[in-house]
Amino acid sequence: MKEHKGPLNGIKVLSIGTSIVGPWAATLMGYLGAEVFKVEPPKGEFLRMLYPRQNKLATAYSSTNLNQKSAGLNTKEEDGMNAMLGLANQADILIENFRPGVAERIGLGYETLHESNPNLVFGSSSGYGDDGPMKNLAALEPHLQAFSGMSGVTGYPNGDGQLIRFTHLDPTGAVFFCGLLMLGLIERERFGHSCWVKTSHLANAIANMNNKVSEVLLANSPSKPLGSGSSTSAPNRCYLCEDNRYIAVSCEHQTQWLGFCNALELDHLTEDERFLSNIDRVKNRDELDKILENHFHQKPSRWWSLRLNNHNVPNSFDLSFDDLEFHQQIVENNFLVEVDGEHTGPFYVGGLPWEFSKTPAKINVSIPVPGKDTEKAMKEGFENSSKNTKELTSESPEYPLKGIRVVDITQGYTGPYLSFMLAEAGAEVTKIEPIGGDWSKQLSPQTKKGTSALYESFNRNKEIIEIDIQSEDGERDFQSLLNQADILIEDWSKDSAEAVKYDYEKLKQENPKIIHYSLSAFGHHGPMRNKSGSDLVIQAMSGYLRTLGDVGEEPVRVGADVVSTCTAAMSLIAILGALYHVIQTGEGQKVSASMLGTMMALKTLQWSGFSNPDSWDGNFCKNEMDGSNFGQRTKDISIFATPSPALVEDKFYEMIKEFGMYDEFMKDEILVQNWWNSFGVGTKASHARPLWDKYLTQMSSDQVLEIFNRYEVWAVQFSNIEELINHPQVEHLGMFDSTTGQTYLRAPWKTPWGFPEIKPIKE
Repeated sequence: MKEHKGPLNGIKVLSIGTSIVGPWAATLMGYLGAEVFKVEPPKGEFLRMLYPRQNKLATAYSSTNLNQKSAGLNTKEEDGMNAMLGLANQADILIENFRPGVAERIGLGYETLHESNPNLVFGSSSGYGDDGPMKNLAALEPHLQAFSGMSGVTGYPNGDGQLIRFTHLDPTGAVFFCGLLMLGLIERERFGHSCWVKTSHLANAIANMNNKVSEVLLANSPSKPLGSGSSTSAPNRCYLCEDNRYIAVSCEHQTQWLGFCNALELDHLTEDERFLSNIDRVKNRDELDKILENHFHQKPSRWWSLRLNNHNVPNSFDLSFDDLEFHQQIVENNFLVEVDGEHTGPFYVGGLPWEFSKTPAKINVSIPVPGKDTEKAMKEGFENSSKNTKELTSESPEYPLKGIRVVDITQGYTGPYLSFMLAEAGAEVTKIEPIGGDWSKQLSPQTKKGTSALYESFNRNKEIIEIDIQSEDGERDFQSLLNQADILIEDWSKDSAEAVKYDYEKLKQENPKIIHYSLSAFGHHGPMRNKSGSDLVIQAMSGYLRTLGDVGEEPVRVGADVVSTCTAAMSLIAILGALYHVIQTGEGQKVSASMLGTMMALKTLQWSGFSNPDSWDGNFCKNEMDGSNFGQRTKDISIFATPSPALVEDKFYEMIKEFGMYDEFMKDEILVQNWWNSFGVGTKASHARPLWDKYLTQMSSDQVLEIFNRYEVWAVQFSNIEELINHPQVEHLGMFDSTTGQTYLRAPWKTPWGFPEIKPIKE
């Protein structure tokens, strides 16, 4: 029987990146069937040494370099550089995430490699972007959370912004980066043009917050933390129940609100003028919450969950790794996969976030041994060692998805954001809405056009048509669109009448090249396959709430709608993989993905660190118990600071003398023995935090920054979205575009083909 291979079968990827963004982007391409060569210096990259470790090797390193060959090459020596250049000459895609100019400096820049391999898609993801005043600064995960404004919308109401105690932006940066690389590949295959595509950690962080940024840009609404609450809808937060357990509940549209009130036997609230519409409920959220807080506390959490489930109202508990490991929904969808290596032992990683009907993706459960394939890299290169000789036919860039016709029948957040990104790459998107329109129009805050900022931002550059596809005329019109479409995007429940009627097997009879993309909340298998979800509910179920706030206190959500944006970005990868397969074979297929599957995959670093670490050290072990992380607090604005490798012990002690904390620091033997790890991302940072707060809060942020900068410490101030939009570094990203008096956020990439002209939604 012929083995079906992933959609990128035959593609060769050279990964020379470090840390997580570049390597995990390469891993995702490996999951999709590409042959990936990871090359690093002979002694290995620094990620190997992070905590926690399993059998003395960082679990973060092992889990983000799967499905790859591993080689150690010294490019400062002739043999090593020749081997590297040989791999680059064979490759279809090169991945690097160094600081701007580093690849060129070491002889592996775009111009050099493109001259010898004009078919190479060269991908770069820097920290803050290739230009601007901050381009050469280090960009660790917490730096980006603080500077991007993500921390500014995350935290307790009326409190300071706080950091997610989990590496979220690194893996999501890899997801956005992978999608960009595949757009470069699609452009090469369709239009014979190969180029250099660029993104940055900062751009991807802002893309994570598209909805929040749009609220500021289009509705002039302030960005602020709301605890577990949402700026777009109410009720949409966590409530404490009689058994002292919190339940996360979301009502994002009117049908859910009516079901919620019926489930809780609060039907009189549906007639209360304060709560008639979602806009009313958001406006009067404090009064509504007082009623609901008292009501939820009268019964245990399971009682409420059962009744909410009966009315298909999104809800979940704050689940831990132990809850998830044998959870039926997780098991039936393979959202946790055990990998194993003789040099590491077994541990868990997040499972595949997608399913392909014709070209199945695959996680290779054997863990690559660092440097094992060095000799192969030196002597042979890729398995398919022939150089790519595809004839390039154009020097002019084109939108990669020019002429690709997309029919999007989803509502709300995730599906529309996915088709938004497809439109940003040139696709022709027709959005089918029910009579009366997409329910997300009624979210908060509203723009002057009388629709939500989210709807206006996510649905521009689309042709929007209202159709009742259940009617005879509507069914005919919809089928006519499908017959001409290249891609269908839907979020029907698994067993719904629509899902049965428009199943891929029936669709392909009329249109064999169509890519049928199906989105679900919890996965397409298991007992929860037909249930509705939300950003908050999926954050709770995948353990995100456990890395914010304080243990035993009211939960805090990630303030940005990261589940929706990240699921859309992960889905973009899947659709582009299927499109590459169509280009090669003419064969369409069904592709499925889910919100829960995406977040379980993104938490790979957590699952691998929790599995069986050598010691309970490091972020991925301790992040659920460390308590709220506000960075280094000062008299005015918080700062996130962490030592650079250039900070030596003598200079550290000089620095803390300037802060006035030397004498007290020296009395703590734990801190003295772990001075380098006493702040930032260090293993003793939480232990030392009260001491730093005691002294730094006596100084202004400018004073603290000036001292940190003099002592080789990487530091940035916390920012909010309003400040960020006009920051000179953000201006260099080119992510904001204005038309008809409004400013919109663009996709997080810089490419030769640019962006289509903005076409706002019609009033």
